[in-house]
Amino acid sequence: MMKKYTALLLASTMMLTALTGCGGAGGSDAQTQEADGPISLEFWHSMGGTTGEVVQEIVDEFNASQDDIHVDCIYQGDYTTGGTKIQAAVSAGNGPAIAQIEVTRVGTYAAADCLLDLTPYAEADTEFDVDDLYPGVMDYSYYEDKLVSLPNGRSVPVMYYNVDALKAAGFDEAPATWDELRAAAAATTDPANGVYGYGCPLGDSWYYLALMLTAGGQVYNDEGNNIGFNNESGTKPLQLWLDMVNDGSLYLPDGDDYSSLSALRNAFMAGICNITMQSSSQYRSLADNSDFEVGVAFIPKDVTYAAIPGGSNLVSFGTNLSEEEKQAVWTFMKYMCSGDVAGKYAAMTGYLPTSDAAVNSEIYQETLAQYPYLDIAVDQLEYFVKLPFDEAYAEIKDNVIGKYVQEVIIAGMSPEEAVQNMYDETAAFYA
Repeated sequence: MMKKYTALLLASTMMLTALTGCGGAGGSDAQTQEADGPISLEFWHSMGGTTGEVVQEIVDEFNASQDDIHVDCIYQGDYTTGGTKIQAAVSAGNGPAIAQIEVTRVGTYAAADCLLDLTPYAEADTEFDVDDLYPGVMDYSYYEDKLVSLPNGRSVPVMYYNVDALKAAGFDEAPATWDELRAAAAATTDPANGVYGYGCPLGDSWYYLALMLTAGGQVYNDEGNNIGFNNESGTKPLQLWLDMVNDGSLYLPDGDDYSSLSALRNAFMAGICNITMQSSSQYRSLADNSDFEVGVAFIPKDVTYAAIPGGSNLVSFGTNLSEEEKQAVWTFMKYMCSGDVAGKYAAMTGYLPTSDAAVNSEIYQETLAQYPYLDIAVDQLEYFVKLPFDEAYAEIKDNVIGKYVQEVIIAGMSPEEAVQNMYDETAAFYA
């Protein structure tokens, strides 16, 4: 869809010439089959730390489970760093056979015909049915009726809170509304001891959009050619944050870390801020490394609950692979989405389980008993909002919306001017 906007976006992201005629996995020595040996495939991913260790463990288990395919699991840095490496590889015709990419980038590569069409393999498979995967996590899987990606590492923003600190301030339940959030943040702020009630990665558009949706807005208008929050739903989240800056309850890390996800996580675990918004994938890490009980709840609402999906999907740049190699790609990708494997990944990391089979897997159920808030993210599936799936959205999200959120918090731009600028600059992508 929206093919006429492809050239504008790809030019603006320096990808027009890089992706023209792109084909992948054809030039890498690692993605070949030795005589009488297994098919060898590279899998590039962006999961570091303990999550990366889980990914490696799962890949090792896949390799040990059969003798026909060997997957080489390669960490390429976070979404930004890994995305840059993927772009460079694809432009050179050496894109990885399998990659984990941030979901809003799927449309860009699909529009440029860089992704392997998985449809024939899914349709021919009698053991794995993509219809068993939750609809909410499949929104970035189909492009122009072709299956081009599968969910892996999907998440939603959630609110984390210091249960002990809130209880001490008289709050036995998590804040469910913006008013309750402001009250709890103010009550748990202690300026004399450098403690703040609330901290949020204000430079990340994901969290702004999450709040905007709870104010009754929509990401795009009904025509699909501009933002859908050029109104009070767009200005209210910005004003909320400004009010909390002004009353001293909002924690802002120093310098370049003002919007840093890791800086805010560290502040939360250290008891410097008592409420924060982060990805659902951070639950186990925060719970395991905090000296207090960590609670998890929906993003507080203004007028309605809403959940904005995020995370990553699996894609293949193996358009130039042999048919046998393409089948091997599908075998690995469906393995990653199988009930037991997806259940393990969700249980060990906090990412969303992608099917009932994953939720009902033994490891997920055992982990849920130990980490009772693990299901909060799953409960939000019914509130999932379908996001734009075109080649412009990722650029707009990161470089238009995120930019003007920062202008409000740092440079003093009014919420009204910021949202109007978002509207005007988004219009240029669809002119």
